[in-house]
Parts: sequence; structure tokens; C-alpha cells
Amino acid sequence: MSISTNSPLKLNKFITTSKNFTLGLTIAISSLFTGSLKAEETPDLCKDVLGTLDSSTGAYSKSATEIASDGTYFCAGTPDRFELDIYEMGLCTSNPITGSPKAFSKTNCVESMSTSSGITADLAGTTVDLPSADTRPANNTYTYAYIIIKNTFGLKGSLKISDGSGGIIQYCSTSDGSSTSAATSCTPVNHTETLTSFDNTFSPDFGPAEMPSGGEVSAILTDNSLVRASSEAGVERLIAVFATNAGTPVVINDSVSGLEVELQVTDGGYGIQFDSNSGEVVDFGSMPFKPVFTTY
Repeated sequence: MSISTNSPLKLNKFITTSKNFTLGLTIAISSLFTGSLKAEETPDLCKDVLGTLDSSTGAYSKSATEIASDGTYFCAGTPDRFELDIYEMGLCTSNPITGSPKAFSKTNCVESMSTSSGITADLAGTTVDLPSADTRPANNTYTYAYIIIKNTFGLKGSLKISDGSGGIIQYCSTSDGSSTSAATSCTPVNHTETLTSFDNTFSPDFGPAEMPSGGEVSAILTDNSLVRASSEAGVERLIAVFATNAGTPVVINDSVSGLEVELQVTDGGYGIQFDSNSGEVVDFGSMPFKPVFTTY
């Protein structure tokens, strides 16, 4: 199976026997700029709050002054790079994250891909081979999907807006995830984000919360054994769970030959934070993605 991570992401393989059924998903969850955005809030999409996007220049029409005046301090955009390690994916007939404290269980799930060593994928523009499922999933109605990934993300990105005088200014990511100063042009730099908590004080649980582009997502930070982490030092994995197709179940029956999963990277994979006084970009970071399932 191959993942083509040129936006949008698609995973596709035809079935020839009952043991050669492939399905998968990819999702990324962020710290949501801890301290700047509450986990229960749904951030705006940059395309909805930064004015008109000029397709020829890639710049939004609002200036930093207008962004500050509007009260925009955060929005979700598109990354140039989003690299992560995928360990397992699957579909479930009920939410696999339950209880208090929360715990992850695959009792009502089927694995679609699993590898102990992990597969590294750049969701912004590479192709990666993933192992196929060992068996065809049972005919059923699957309402949830999950992915198990490493809690570290490799990122890169930038944003262009108006300079307020007919020109364009650009902000680019730096090695620590902060932004360069406003310039007519700049080159974004790779940065790494390691997620060990969903809040200022240790919190291994996230959601359920609405995703910026639609749908619902929840997550849990765990150790290597997929047990809910008891401290930041013990976090090694992130398990993300979401309602399939924003609440529309994936139905597997005898007429289904395979399942394609499209990861919509654009307008969702990169968080951009603005200074509330000046409207200048100050930080970049990871944000949720939304997979869309299509049976064939």
C-alpha cells in the first residue's frame, strides 16, 4: 500500500482476495498552542478570517493592522511539511477511548495497518509505503477510526498577507517554531514539536472537540504500551480517535472491494498565532487534519 501525501492524502488498494483488503487513515493532533487556545475551542480557518486569498501570490488581503483590529489571534492554515511516525491505524464500531480515567481499547476495532518500528511520513508531500491489513475487516458499520503515532511532529510553514500599501509581507517558521519578522520574502525552516500534555498542567486527554474543517476528534497520550501516561516524562505515543466522515459511518459489506482515505491537508494542518496588539505572526505549530473515507 502506498500513501501519497501530496495534498490531499489518499490511500488506495484493490482487493483480489479476502486477505488483501487495505484501509487506513492519518490524523495529527496538536497542543493547540497551550496557554493560547482552550482545547474545547474550535479555531477559525485562516481562509475565513484573513480576507481574500490571491491565488497568484498566495497572500491574504488583510494586513497585520486589520488582523489585530478584527481580534484574530489564531487560525488554521496549510503546512509545507508535517512529518510523523505512524504505528497503527484502524476502524471501530464504537469509541475506543472510554472511561474515567480514560483508556484505549481495541475490543470493538479492526486493525488496518500495524508496524512495531513505525513508518515515517511527511503529510505535506511525499509517498510512503504502508503494510496492508492481514485480513479483510468484517462486514459492519464503523463509526470511529483511530491512529497511533509518535508524539513528535516535524513541521515547516509560512504565511503571506498584505502590507497595507499594495505590497506583500511574509512570515516564516524558525527552528523553534516561532516566526521571523515581517519581510517581503523569507524561507521557512524545519521545526519540531513534541506533545507531552494538552494543557499547561499535565493533561493526557483531549476532546472530544470539533475540528476546524468539520468532524469530531479526541485523543489520549500514552506510553509505549498504549497505557494512559501518568506524567509528561512517560509520554511516547499519541492515539487519535474521530468520528468517521464527520459522523457518517463507514459501511463494509460484500459489495465493497476496498476503502480509500483522503486526508485533507489544506486549511487545517498548521496553526498560526498572531500578536493580539500588532497582528504580526508570532508562532507556528501543528493542528488537526480531517480524513474522508470512500468505499469502492
